[in-house]
Amino acid sequence: MFFNIILAGGSGSRFWPRSRENNPKQLLNIGGGSTLIQRTLQRLKSIAPVDQTLVISNQNHADETCRQLAEMDFPPGNLFAEPEGKNTAAAIGLAAKWISRTHPSAIMGIFPADHFIGNEAAFQKVVQEARHLAEQGFMVTLGICPKHPETGYGYIKQGESLSETAFRIERFTEKPNIILAQQFLDEGGYFWNSGMFFWKASVFLESMKEFMPESYKIIENIDSCIGENKGKFSYKIFSDEGEALYASLPSISVDHGIMEKSSQSVVVPADISWNDVGAWSALEEILQKDAQGNIISGDVLAIDCEDSILQGNHRLVAVLGMKDTLVVDSEDALLICDKNRAQEVKKITEKLKKDKRLESVTASHVVRPWGTYTVLEERENYLVKRIEVFSGEKLSLQSHACRSENWTVVQGQACAEKDGENFYLNVNESIFIPQGARHRLSNPGKELLVLIEIQSGSKLDENDIIRYQDIYGRVSEE
Repeated sequence: MFFNIILAGGSGSRFWPRSRENNPKQLLNIGGGSTLIQRTLQRLKSIAPVDQTLVISNQNHADETCRQLAEMDFPPGNLFAEPEGKNTAAAIGLAAKWISRTHPSAIMGIFPADHFIGNEAAFQKVVQEARHLAEQGFMVTLGICPKHPETGYGYIKQGESLSETAFRIERFTEKPNIILAQQFLDEGGYFWNSGMFFWKASVFLESMKEFMPESYKIIENIDSCIGENKGKFSYKIFSDEGEALYASLPSISVDHGIMEKSSQSVVVPADISWNDVGAWSALEEILQKDAQGNIISGDVLAIDCEDSILQGNHRLVAVLGMKDTLVVDSEDALLICDKNRAQEVKKITEKLKKDKRLESVTASHVVRPWGTYTVLEERENYLVKRIEVFSGEKLSLQSHACRSENWTVVQGQACAEKDGENFYLNVNESIFIPQGARHRLSNPGKELLVLIEIQSGSKLDENDIIRYQDIYGRVSEE
C-alpha cells in the first residue's frame, strides 16, 4: 500500500506581499487556475487514491486547506493540524506513526504542497522507481538534475551506484554560494535536494528511533493525544497534552535528523521540470514571457520594460523603462526590488516581524473559513470592510464590547441574526448591530454574499470578539 503525505506547513515568506503568515504560498493561485496545494493533490491522485493521502498543515490554515481540497473529494479527517511548525522530521514522524498503526509496511511518499512539476509523465515514472527502492528498505529522495548554478537549493552528492537510476548518497550540502554552486555543476554528480522522499513507515520510525530517540519517544506518546475537530471540517487536532508534547519536539529537518545519518539513504535522479516556487523569480521558469522577456499579470501598463516580473492586483500599476525588476502590488503593500535579489525578500518579512508590523502576518484582504474580508479604509474611530460569504456558510455567533456595526448588502442575500431574531436582507438593505448585541451573519442563498460593514467604536480590531457558537470550532479562540 502507498500513502501520499503532503507537507503544507510552509509560510512562503519569499512570496511576500502576496503570501503572509495567515495566508501562505501553498494556498495561493500562482500562475494558474488552481492553488499550489490543489495542483499537488491533483498530481498525486494517480499515485494513490485521495483517501490514502494525508496532509500535515498548521492549525491556523487547516479550515482553508480543507475547504480548498474539499473540491477534490479530500476527506478532512486525513488532515493533521499541527499546533506549531516543527520542521519536516516531526511532521513526517506524526504521519508515519499514524500509518503504522494499520499498515506498518506501507510506503510513504513525502511531497511538499507548494512545488511545481512541469513534466508529470516523467514524475510518475521516477516515483515508481523510488517506490520500488523503498520496498527494498531504502530511504529514497529525488535529486533534481541541475540546469544552472543555484544558491537557493541544497545539494546532494551521489555516491556508489546501485543501478542506472539510483545512487547511494555521499553527502548533503546546505545552500552554497554561487562559486561553490558553479563548482558542483562543473564537477557533475550533484543534484538539487527536492524535498521529496520515499520509505516504509516502519523503516522511518526505526530510523527515527535510532537517530532521533527523544523525538521518537514524543511521537510514540503523542499518538494517543490526537482527536477530531468538532467544527465543520473533522480534521485531526491535538489535546492540550498533545500540544505540549508537540511543542517539546526539536525543530529539525528530516535531511539533518535522519537522511544524513542513515546508511540506507539513496538518491534517484529526476529530470521532471521541477521548481520549488521558492521566490518570485521562479515565475520565469513556470510562466510564459512576452516578447520583451517580461512576465506580467493583473492591470499593468509596461512601457520600455525588459526581463521584469510585474504583478498587478486591484489597481493600475504603471512601470516605465525598467529592466530586471520585480514589482508586486497587493492591497496594503508594494514590493519593488532587483529581480536578481528575489531570494532576499525574506529579509523584508524578517524586518517587518522585528518591527512588529502586521503586514508580515496578515493583509488587508483576509481569508476566513466562511469567506473573505477586505479592509477598505481604517481611521481612529471607524473601519470599513467588504465582506464576502460563500454560499451556505455562516460566521460565528458573536458580540463586541467596544464597537457597533452597520451592514449593507450589495450582492446576494444575507441572514442577519441579532439578539435571537433573524432578519433577511437583500441588495441595498441594511441592519444596525449595536455594541454588545449577540449577532451572526450567514449566506442562505446560492450566490456569493457581498456586504459592506462599517464599524465604529473605541476599539477596532479582531481581538474585540466573544464567540458563543461556531461551526468551525473557534468558540474558545480570539
